[in-house]
Amino acid sequence: MKQIKMMALLGMTLFMGVIMTSCLSSKEGDNKTTQELFALYQNGTLEQYGGGILVPTNPNFLPAIPGIYSVEIEYDPTTWSDNKLSVTLLSVPVSVNNLNVRQGDGAGNINLYDLEYSGGMNPFMFNQDYIMIPCIFWMDNVEQTTIAYEKELEKHKFSLLVPDNLHNEEGILNLTLIDEVTDPEVERNMKSYVYQAFNIGSVISGFKSINGKIKTIRLWGNTNRNSYDPSEGRTEKKFVEIDLTPFQ
Repeated sequence: MKQIKMMALLGMTLFMGVIMTSCLSSKEGDNKTTQELFALYQNGTLEQYGGGILVPTNPNFLPAIPGIYSVEIEYDPTTWSDNKLSVTLLSVPVSVNNLNVRQGDGAGNINLYDLEYSGGMNPFMFNQDYIMIPCIFWMDNVEQTTIAYEKELEKHKFSLLVPDNLHNEEGILNLTLIDEVTDPEVERNMKSYVYQAFNIGSVISGFKSINGKIKTIRLWGNTNRNSYDPSEGRTEKKFVEIDLTPFQ
């Protein structure tokens, strides 16, 4: 998970800010604004959530692999035209893609803290293919430095489990988020989060071919806001729902 350096820094804030869409600064005397947000890179373009196209003035910073990226940009909002915005990339985009989507049941060897958090930190569909999940997890009490945090993150493997049988007459696709750590014996008493983007386009297509429709994603996970330990009595399997009707 070395690719999520920027997201590690965000995680260290422990929920101080949500999905990287707020304006960070505006220089006095001009219209330039800097912002961090998620964008989909494909076919040589950056598409932000909601469909607007970002046109970099320095395309040499663009990644080589399609997917969802955290991007830091500077722009003049008055240049918005025809659903496009000219921007300057202030750094190399950071991938938040997670390829761990697999069929099967199971649970992680550590609890998730929760599946959502107050202030708008909820799973959502970026578009018809990508689901964005704030993986809110228990972490070791490491030093609050970038390197130490990255090392802790490398011990966590977040996966999205897809049921073997996709049949559901109600149009509900059940998915399960799990966290597997390399050292489950270590006590973890701090909470943090990292956004992960899972491409479930083929899963949705398969579900629709079987059921003819899809209305909702029900995201499940073993959660506990009191303990990382799955055997702790207050651990519960809960879910949050994501409405897919806008993508029909």
